[in-house]
Amino acid sequence: MVPAYKNATEGADAPLDILFLNLSNWPGNPVYPYAFVQVSALARRAGLSIRRWDGLGLSRAQQLACITDLVRQHRPRAVGFTVRQADSTLADDYIGAKTLTVPGWFPLEDTRAAIERVRELSAAKILVGGFTFTVNPVSAAKYLEPDFGVVGEPDDVIAHFDEIMAGRTEGIANLLYRQDGEWRQNERVYYGPLDALEYTPEIIDEIVAFHGERTLRETHLAAVPGLNTADDTGRAIAVEISRGCPCQCAFCCEPLVKGRTLRLRDLDVVEAEVKGLLRHGLRYFWFVCSELTFTKAHVLDLAERLIRINRELELPIYWRAYFLPVKFDKDEFRILLRSGLMLEQNGPFSDLSNETLAQMHEPYRVKHALAHIRDLMELNEEPEFAHRRMDRWILWSWLANPYATRESVRQTLETFASLGLDLHYDAAEGYPALRVYEGLRNLPEDTPQRTEIVTGDRSTAKSIIHPAFCYSHDLLAHFGDVDRLHDFLFYAHETLLSRHYRATRDWLGWSLQRPAGELTGLLAPITPEPLAMPPWVDHPELTDRHPAQWYASAYRCWEQAGRDWERLRDALEGQDQARSNAMIAALLHQGFAHRHAARDRHFVELGLMAPGAAAPLESPYGALTRLLPRFADEEALCRHVTHRHGEQAAALLRYYLYALNLRLRPELRFLASAADVEQAA
Repeated sequence: MVPAYKNATEGADAPLDILFLNLSNWPGNPVYPYAFVQVSALARRAGLSIRRWDGLGLSRAQQLACITDLVRQHRPRAVGFTVRQADSTLADDYIGAKTLTVPGWFPLEDTRAAIERVRELSAAKILVGGFTFTVNPVSAAKYLEPDFGVVGEPDDVIAHFDEIMAGRTEGIANLLYRQDGEWRQNERVYYGPLDALEYTPEIIDEIVAFHGERTLRETHLAAVPGLNTADDTGRAIAVEISRGCPCQCAFCCEPLVKGRTLRLRDLDVVEAEVKGLLRHGLRYFWFVCSELTFTKAHVLDLAERLIRINRELELPIYWRAYFLPVKFDKDEFRILLRSGLMLEQNGPFSDLSNETLAQMHEPYRVKHALAHIRDLMELNEEPEFAHRRMDRWILWSWLANPYATRESVRQTLETFASLGLDLHYDAAEGYPALRVYEGLRNLPEDTPQRTEIVTGDRSTAKSIIHPAFCYSHDLLAHFGDVDRLHDFLFYAHETLLSRHYRATRDWLGWSLQRPAGELTGLLAPITPEPLAMPPWVDHPELTDRHPAQWYASAYRCWEQAGRDWERLRDALEGQDQARSNAMIAALLHQGFAHRHAARDRHFVELGLMAPGAAAPLESPYGALTRLLPRFADEEALCRHVTHRHGEQAAALLRYYLYALNLRLRPELRFLASAADVEQAA
C-alpha cells in the first residue's frame, strides 16, 4: 500500500503527534487543502509532529486501505479530519435527472467510515474540524462521533494539544467535547491570520506530488496562468491576506466561521511568503480572504507591493480572490490588474433585482453589479492589458436564489439583454438551489419545510449536515418539478444569459428533421464566394469547427452532390461528425444570408427586425419576448408565417428559431413584460 505522499511512507521511530486527513476534496476542482498548510504551521510552532494525507479520487475502500497503512506506520497520538466541504454545493449533482448519470459525492459519510476504521486500529484521539464542520458542529459531531471537535480556528487547541490528550478540556477556546453524554462547546474565539511564514519545502513537495509536477509547472510557467478559464484555480497557491466578513448575505457561512470583524495579515509577512514561493517557481496565487471588498486599503497596498515585485520578474505574478461588485472603482481595479488580478470573477451577482438583493442581504445593488461588469469589460480592452486580454467571458449568477420569483428572473434577463450583455458572455453558470446549513439566518421562514436532503446510504439519517437544498418556492411551483426547473435554468444560462448555445447547435441532427426539398430550396442561391455570416454564428469554443472555415469545402461537396440535399447528406455520412456539422452549418448560414434580404417582411412584421436592419435580432431573449405573447408554440408561429408569406419564409424562420435556440413554450411566457404583451395585442 503506497499512500499519496512520499513523506508518509517513511517509518516512524516515535509515535506521530497528529495524522491529519482530508476526505472532502471536491473532484471537480482538486485543491491541496490550505488547512494542511495552516494547521501544520501551528503544529510546528507548538513543537508537534504532523503528517498529512488527502484521499482525493479514491473509492471509500481505497481510502480505508490507505488510512489503515498510515495509522499502522505512524502510530499517531491523534488523528485529525478536516471537513473542507460536506458535498458539492450544486443541487443537480444530487437532485433531478442528472443524478442518474452523475454519482453523488458524500465526503461526510466517507469521513464517518474512516473514523470507524481508525477506532478499530488505534486508541488515538480523533478530532474533526474545518469550515463545513464549523457551520453545524454539534449536529456533525453527533453523526461523526469524534472525541473532540474544533469550531473555527484551532490555534488554542494546538497550543494545548498535550493537555487535551491528557484529558483536560476546560478553558481551551473553540474546543467541542463530550461531557455526561452531551456535546459542550468552550468559548468561541476568532483568531486572526498567522503572522509568520506557513509554507515549507516539505509542504511544497506535497503540493507538487498532489497535482503532478508537469501539470503544476505548466500552470505556473504559463505566460498568463488561467487566461480565459477558471478551471485551473485549484493549482493556484493559497496565501491568506485577511480573515472575517462584516456582511450577512443569506447564502454565506463565512461570517459564522471566520467572524464579522476584519483581521488583516501583516503585509510584510504576506510579501515574504510570496517571495519564498517564487523561489520555488510558484507565481500563481489565490489570496484567501472572506472578500477583497471590505479591506480596500489593505488590498491596494498589497497590489502596489506586487507591482514592485513584478518589475524584477521575467514571468510576473498573477492571482485571484473573491470580491463583490462594490467598493472598487475603475481606477482601483486598474491597479489590481497591474498587480496580476485575473478577471474570471467577471460578473458575480445573485440577480439584477434590487428587491431580491435586499432580501438576500447582499451589500450592493443592481447599479453596482452593472458598473462592476462595465468597468471590467472596459479595462479588458485597454492597451496596457492587451497581453492578457480575455477572449472568453464567463458569468456567474444566481438566477434562482431562495427569494427569486418569476418577476425577478424576468427583470434580470431583461436588464442583461437590454445592455447587450447576453451577447458578450460566452458561458454562464449558477446554482439552481441554495445549499442550506444550520448557521444561515436570513433565509425565508419556511426554508426548513422546503429543504430537500440527500444521503449516500439509506441507513444514514437525513440531516442538513448532508446535501440539503432549498429552491425558490415561486419558480418550483411554476415549473412543477425539479427537473423542469433545472431544465429552464440550464436554458437560461446557455441561451438567455450567454451565447453558449452557439457552440452546441447540432445542425446535422436538425437537418435530418427537415424535408430535403425545404433545405435544397434554402440553399439554392448560395455562391462560391460567401456573404458575411449571420451575427449569431461566432463562439470561441467553435475554434477549428467554426462554420466560416468550412464553407469552401462544404460548397464543393454541395456542387459535387448536384446541389441536392439528400445526396449531400449521403456523401457526408460516415465522416467525422464535428466536421460534418460545421460544413452543414456553413451551408445553412449562407443559405439564410442569401435568402433573408429578399424575404425580411415577416421578420419585420413579427417584431424580430427593424426596417432596414441588416439581420433579425441576435438576442434570444429579445426575440422570445416578441414571440411568446403571440404564439403558443413553434408550429403555431410557422403556420402563421406560411399562411401570410409562404413556405420559403417559414423555412427561413425555422432556421432562425434553431440558430438562436428559441423555445416557444407556455411556461416561458412570464419572460415577456406587460409592455411586450400589450404591444403584441
